[in-house]
Amino acid sequence: MSSLSILARGEHLRERLLTDVAKGLRITGFQSPAEDEKEQGLSLDLLTDLAAPHIWPVQVLDMSLVGFGIFQGDRLIVNRAAGHVDDCLVVVDLGSDGCQVRMVVKDMFGGRWLQAAESHIRDVQLDGDVPIEVWGVVRFVVSQVAK
Repeated sequence: MSSLSILARGEHLRERLLTDVAKGLRITGFQSPAEDEKEQGLSLDLLTDLAAPHIWPVQVLDMSLVGFGIFQGDRLIVNRAAGHVDDCLVVVDLGSDGCQVRMVVKDMFGGRWLQAAESHIRDVQLDGDVPIEVWGVVRFVVSQVAK
């Protein structure tokens, strides 16, 4: 069973973002010069580049990633266009196990291995005989720490 759920994307996300911007839009004539110096608020959408077509939000459904410091309910911001995977958390398609998060590590011979968060799960060779699809690289982990 997969421990991840791919969240809403594309037009729905863009539509929501544009609606939020339009709600606060007021056209009142000339812009105040003070607006040039106004500090902008922190936007997680802009920080994580969430509206980009290659960035996907993924929700963690269970506690299998605690070894990586990722908990049930956390959101992973995954870059599907990233090329560099060494020493990164990646989302991989492991066939019947579905999409899983693994850490890419290199051995002393330059081979790449996928390590699970739990030590009892055996490592899988990424560049071995069996092709494994890297679905994306985890760029951010978003956690809710209080309600």
